[in-house]
Amino acid sequence: MSKRNKLIERFLKRPETVGISEIRQLLTELGYEERTKPGSHCVFHKKGAYPICVPTVEGRQVKKFYVRRLAEMLNLEEDHERAQDE
Repeated sequence: MSKRNKLIERFLKRPETVGISEIRQLLTELGYEERTKPGSHCVFHKKGAYPICVPTVEGRQVKKFYVRRLAEMLNLEEDHERAQDE
């Protein structure tokens, strides 16, 4: 299993353990670019897509609700199932 698939599995099965660094890693692999601003929100942009705003707690933790929403928005479950079939 590739690193990306392991990360996606973590998003789906244990969202409470996902931090902003893992979100940055995944979104960068998917072609998003972070535009930094001071504050507790990280905003990721990709041409032709809506920006994704991820609020953080203490600068590095992300609530599991936001991780689940992100997984839904990016259709990570479908990607994970497709990767397992291959």
